[in-house]
Amino acid sequence: MDKRSWLQLAVALAAAALGSHAAAQEAWKIGTVVAPPSMLGVIVDESAAAIGKATGGKITAERFQNPNEQELTQNILRGRLEMGYISATGMAVAVPEMGVLNMPYLWRSEGERDYVLDKVIPPLLEQILAARGITLVKIGEAGWTSLFCKTACTTPDKMKGMKMRVSPTAGAKLFADRLGVNGAGMSLADFYPALQQGVVDAGDLTFSFYLIGPAAQAAPHYVFTRHNHQPAFFIAHKPTWDKLTAEQRSAITAALPNASDTRRRVAADEEPKKAMHRSKGGFVHDLTDEQRAEWAKVIEPGLPALAESYGGRAKELFTAIQRGKADFAAGRR
Repeated sequence: MDKRSWLQLAVALAAAALGSHAAAQEAWKIGTVVAPPSMLGVIVDESAAAIGKATGGKITAERFQNPNEQELTQNILRGRLEMGYISATGMAVAVPEMGVLNMPYLWRSEGERDYVLDKVIPPLLEQILAARGITLVKIGEAGWTSLFCKTACTTPDKMKGMKMRVSPTAGAKLFADRLGVNGAGMSLADFYPALQQGVVDAGDLTFSFYLIGPAAQAAPHYVFTRHNHQPAFFIAHKPTWDKLTAEQRSAITAALPNASDTRRRVAADEEPKKAMHRSKGGFVHDLTDEQRAEWAKVIEPGLPALAESYGGRAKELFTAIQRGKADFAAGRR
């Protein structure tokens, strides 16, 4: 074989090797609404890097941002995205039972919430999601949703008749109805100009999300009602996940952050953001447990019927949560 033939053979072998490597390596996208510099965006990017490291580079992952969680969830169901970091609200359209986890004043304390979410309901959640073609990989965090208004809306009675944007969920509608607000359903894209133009005077968002849009200027009073907890979840397209080896699944799960760490980082991120909001002329209203309880008294009576309205196994999930809360209160944990 002459020199030219040897060179051609070497190039062909190198190309084949590269092609084989490319075929062996999978590129995943993690669908999410968050992005740096938000803490949740940082966590998702760290998780993407951790997946690559945990699989020795056989799977590479990157954040795929889209402001519509419902669309992201549908793309995971269809296998167009391999993974997602999605809130319970974002999944609730495709998996109605997830709306139970987004009900207002479901939790009286963070300790109660952590115990039930981490120790009691994961097996049931795994079953509910698997039936829809989704694998629950790990529980995460998105923070608490609270109210913000153009005035200091620090007690339930101050909400009566107030013009408020109500997100398109049954839990949000219940919250608005029981508070007696003048609710208007609209998307976030429509909400911001409506707030600036005085069509509405209040809304509710997580604090970090509130700060990155025009709401913080148009309605500067943020009241930490913490009426609505937003758990988030690392989820995967089930057929994609099931193709992995047991070792790969274990390695990826172990590499993703624990819920306790994510909650700690999200909570710690609040304090500097409070200071930042105040420095720009905003107002931060922290509520005591007793003050939050006054809000909860207005909302809680409507929760059992709301849970039943979701259908599927929602009532079973709500009942399991109530049992877990009773165990927590009794110290049986």
